[in-house]
Amino acid sequence: MKGTYFMKTNHLSWKYTIVVIVFGFYLTSCADNSTTPVPKTEYPTKIVGRWQGTVGDYKETMVLNADSTFFCKLYPMGFIANTLSQGVMGMIHGTWKINGAIITLRITGSENEHLINKVVSTTIQTFNSDRLVLKSDRGETSPFQRIPAH
Repeated sequence: MKGTYFMKTNHLSWKYTIVVIVFGFYLTSCADNSTTPVPKTEYPTKIVGRWQGTVGDYKETMVLNADSTFFCKLYPMGFIANTLSQGVMGMIHGTWKINGAIITLRITGSENEHLINKVVSTTIQTFNSDRLVLKSDRGETSPFQRIPAH
């Protein structure tokens, strides 16, 4: 009898161990990787896509294409712009390049925007799969969220 009890107990502990291991793999595969930082070497490929954020007093939608072109739509924020849609939308486009943590935008055209500089560089302060924070040379930060593809 003692041997039978030991085999039943041992058998149940193996089942329990297997269930725990399988459940552990399941949880690992479902883990949210959105907070895992993107390595700098992968910035040029992982940054491609649509982003939305705020820059100063503007909402901005930025599209960075795989062919190193970009366009940005700028929307004024504030009571009038947000509630009555009286704000004028501006747009810029051009090319982008990343060197380390520095992204440089070379602006080749614009609509409804008065540009001071045609080349702008900013530092990628934080970058994970769905969040991007850029820091200007004046120390201002601009957060962006990835817009899922339709």
